[in-house]
Amino acid sequence: MCSLPKDNSLTISFGLVKSHMSAVKFSIKICLIIALAISSYSYGATSNDLSPLLQLSQTRLNKTTFNAMPLNDNRSVQLSSSTWLTGLPSISLSYLGDLDNSNIYEQEVSLNLPIKSFSLHQSDNKLKRLTSSLLEQQVALQKLYLSGLLRQSMWDFRIALVKSNQLQRKASLLEQLHVQQKQLSAAGEFPKVNLLLLDRERVDIDLAQIELKQQQDEAMALFQSLTGLSEIPENIEESGHNMAELDVQSIHGADVVLMQHPLWQLQSLQQQFQDVMMTSQQAGEQDPWTVSLTAKETAGDLSNDQHLGVGISIPLGFGSALSQRELSVWQKDYQDHRINSERLYLELKNQSQKLLLQQHNLRKQQALLQRGVSLSRTITEDLAKVKDQNQMGYEIWLRRYMDALDTESRLALNQVAQQQLHSQQLQALGISL
Repeated sequence: MCSLPKDNSLTISFGLVKSHMSAVKFSIKICLIIALAISSYSYGATSNDLSPLLQLSQTRLNKTTFNAMPLNDNRSVQLSSSTWLTGLPSISLSYLGDLDNSNIYEQEVSLNLPIKSFSLHQSDNKLKRLTSSLLEQQVALQKLYLSGLLRQSMWDFRIALVKSNQLQRKASLLEQLHVQQKQLSAAGEFPKVNLLLLDRERVDIDLAQIELKQQQDEAMALFQSLTGLSEIPENIEESGHNMAELDVQSIHGADVVLMQHPLWQLQSLQQQFQDVMMTSQQAGEQDPWTVSLTAKETAGDLSNDQHLGVGISIPLGFGSALSQRELSVWQKDYQDHRINSERLYLELKNQSQKLLLQQHNLRKQQALLQRGVSLSRTITEDLAKVKDQNQMGYEIWLRRYMDALDTESRLALNQVAQQQLHSQQLQALGISL
């Protein structure tokens, strides 16, 4: 009797009677054909929010010993800048006495305030906004990095799991064949070498399962270190982003999306920061306006004069305040940054295009694999008619049967690989979980 349970597993059971050997052979053939007709395991794309995993990973990372060191956070809280002063106020004291014993002296006290010019005040406000944006992009870069590790761990585990399930399915069918062949060999219908051929196939499966178990353990260990969880979500497909929609956001493909990549944004902000600093320095805005409040007293035997006054020192903005050395260093840094930005853009663009081509190739392979499964089923069915005539015919049939199972496994893995590649594309475009 041959039956197909609802869970797509195959159960084959026989009641063997010597007088019914031909019926047994026919049942074996029918059940093998049905086994090949079982649809491959597939994992449908279900929309699932994985952002809590990212938040959990960020929380755990921020609680580690390295990130919990008080140096960074405490100093960032303690450090501050003045709104209108470029430095600390200073007091100057002077005393002048006579040399001819005429009892005349002069003393002066000045309070000096280095005041920011209006243009320097504007530049500082720009720097504050850029600094805030830099910090935001650094956080975004951390999120993208953690997203990459999470995606890697989840999809490595999923790929290894699918391969393991396919091998387990293959091993289950081989075990059923082994039981059948053992019974038929005991009845004198088949040679014992057929059992050895099945045992040899099982050895290869067991070896592959050991490697897959290691891959699952490594992926789970990475996932646990990131999240502290012991189970990976069942639905890890990121269907919330449509690559086709991302590609049409710009005439040049995904360029608009790439420009939002945290690495690109970080480099752009760093260049803007340097430009503001250099422009301010070139205009002489770093030189403060000095306001002095002065109290002066001149005294002698016949007079005692006291004076109060205000003085201001303003740098003249003629020409450039940069030295040639400072200008050369800035020009070199600017060219280096431009080269690095171009290299980064080309790397991101090239990676995105490679993944897009891989996605197209996987879709083409999907159609060919589906056709291959259909052909393998037909070939195996035809070979099953003559597999019992001689030993060579049985070996050819068994090899084709194994190839058919391998093709079905490749079809299932191709479907998962397309989903994994979608996550890799999002990672390459700088889109976090």
